[in-house]
Amino acid sequence: MSSELLLAGDTQTIPTACSASNYALGYAFDLVRSGEADVMLAGGADAVNRLTHAGFYALGAMAEDVPRPFAADRSGIVTGEGGAVLVLETYEHAVRRGARMYAEVLGYAANCDASHMVQPDATSIAAGIRAAHAAAGVDPSQIDYICAHGTGTPTNDATEVAAAREVFGDRIPPISSIKSMLGHTMGAASGFGAIACCKALEQDFLPPTAHVTVPDPELGEGVDCVPGTGREARLNIVQNHGFAFGGNNVITILGRVS
Repeated sequence: MSSELLLAGDTQTIPTACSASNYALGYAFDLVRSGEADVMLAGGADAVNRLTHAGFYALGAMAEDVPRPFAADRSGIVTGEGGAVLVLETYEHAVRRGARMYAEVLGYAANCDASHMVQPDATSIAAGIRAAHAAAGVDPSQIDYICAHGTGTPTNDATEVAAAREVFGDRIPPISSIKSMLGHTMGAASGFGAIACCKALEQDFLPPTAHVTVPDPELGEGVDCVPGTGREARLNIVQNHGFAFGGNNVITILGRVS
C-alpha cells in the first residue's frame, strides 16, 4: 500500500493474527501523540484461504451455519475476509485539512497470556482492560459500550464475559459482536471493530449481535449483547477488543470528539 500511495513514512507489518489491527492502531497512536508523525494509516487485512478454513475446522471452531456470538446455541466462527484502515492524525492536522472527525483515540494497552496457544485467559484479558483504562485515563464506570472480540465459540465468549466481570463487576456495559454480521476477518477484525466504534460514537447507536434470539444464560445476569437489532444510545467512551492465538490481547479506548 505504501508504494501504491507513494507514502514515504514509517511502514510496519504487525503479524499478531486476529489482534493485529488493534496493535497497528496503538502503534500509530504512539507515533502521532509523540510528534513523530502528523498522520498515520493503520489497520489490517486478511484473505480467506483453504489453510485458514481447514485450521479452524480441525480445531472444531467452525459454526454449522451462521455465527451467533453470546447465543445459547452458538457453535463457532465463520471465516471472513477484508481490509480495514483508519486515518489517525493530530487534532491540529485534522482541523487544517477540514477532516471529518469520528472519534478520538484515548489510549490502548497490549499484553500476552504466554500460557496456551489457543485458549484465551480471562485474568490476562482483564489485566489488559485495566491497563487500557489507565492509559486512557478513564474509569470502568465511564465505558458505555464494548465492541467484543466475540468470535461465537463457546470458550471465547464465556472467557470474554468472565474477563469483563473481573473489571466491571455486575455493571457490564452493552457488549456486542460485529463478527455476527461480517464473519471473523482475522487480521482485519479489530480494525472493523474500531470502525464500528467510530460510527457508534458518531451516530449514537449500539451495534447489534445478529442472529441471537436467546442469549446464553450460562454467561450470567447482566449481559446485554444487543441481540438481533441495534438500538439508539448516547455513547461517550467505548472499548474495542482484539484477541489472538498465542494470547496476544490488545484493547483500544475511543472517545467522542469534543
